Amino acid sequence: MLYTNQKEKTERICSNPECDELGVYPAPKSRNQLREYFYFCINCIRDFNKSWNYFEGLSEEELEVEIRKSVTWNRPSWKFGTKSLNHDFEKAFHSFENQKILNNKKVFNKKLDEAFVILGLSNNSSIKEVKTKYKILAKKWHPDVQNESKSKNNEDKFINITNAYKIILESLTKQTKN
Repeated sequence: MLYTNQKEKTERICSNPECDELGVYPAPKSRNQLREYFYFCINCIRDFNKSWNYFEGLSEEELEVEIRKSVTWNRPSWKFGTKSLNHDFEKAFHSFENQKILNNKKVFNKKLDEAFVILGLSNNSSIKEVKTKYKILAKKWHPDVQNESKSKNNEDKFINITNAYKIILESLTKQTKN
């Protein structure tokens, strides 16, 4: 089978009616028939290539359109800033942002719950109750009040109490502002 295709290629006569040589080199038949070919010998294909103009017969406007299309490899394009991004693309990234916000809220709520546990309060405590409890715990666990041997553990406990107080206070002040 392969032999017949090779034989067929080598036995083609040049498409130039004035030539009797073998037509080995393909050339498109026209601008609209780019996948249909004439087959020429080496001398005739050189003449054909010198004379063939892909853009022949186009008006100036059509030629300008072809040049612009070739700049972007015949792919659709638009000027920067004149068209919004693909809606699905934007939507996908907004879902990531929403997920990030939800995750941050979950982390904050977890920290807030832990902060109430550290201070020994319920989640519905008032600002006054939180401040009172903090003052009591701060006086009890402050490193200056404790003796020297337990000072490092007490310092850590005091830091945890202070951080919990800040988290709760921040949360409660945000709620009163909203």
